[in-house]
Amino acid sequence: MAIDRADWHWESAAKLYKETHGITGEFTQQQINDIWLLASNHIGLFIKWLIDNNLQGEEADEQACQKVRDGLMTGSEYLMLVLDGKFWDEDVNSNVLEFVTEYYEKEFFKDYAETCPCNEINAPCYSFISDVNDYNALKIRIDASYKKYIETHKQQ
Repeated sequence: MAIDRADWHWESAAKLYKETHGITGEFTQQQINDIWLLASNHIGLFIKWLIDNNLQGEEADEQACQKVRDGLMTGSEYLMLVLDGKFWDEDVNSNVLEFVTEYYEKEFFKDYAETCPCNEINAPCYSFISDVNDYNALKIRIDASYKKYIETHKQQ
C-alpha cells in the first residue's frame, strides 16, 4: 500500500513553480528534476528520519541508506532515485509500520507545516527544499511522537 507518492504532489508543485518563476512554456529537464524534488520534499524528510533510525524496510538499498545517513543524499533524492518516487509500506521496517501509517496520516503534515519554512515565511509547502535545520526541527516532533507511541504500546 502506498503511504505517499511524489506524483500525487507533482501538479501542485509544478503549478507553483511556474507561477513563482514566471514560466509560460514547457519545462526544461532541470526544472522537471527540481519540481520532483519540491513535490517529494516532505516525504523525503520522513524517509530520512526512518533511515537515520534504521527503520527502513528490510529490503532497502543499504549503500544508498548510508549515503542518506552521511548527508551525501537527501531523503527526497533517495525517494526519487531508489524508490521511484513512491513511498510504500514495504519501505518501512515491519516493526514500526503501524506507527508510521498512523503518525504519517494523523500528525506528520501538521508537524511538517509547523517546523518548516512554509510556516515561517507563509510560503506554500511546495516552494522550498528543506535543509538540515528543517529536518532537525521536524525530527524532534517525530521522535516525540515515536517515543509516545512506544510507551503507549508497551503498556498494552
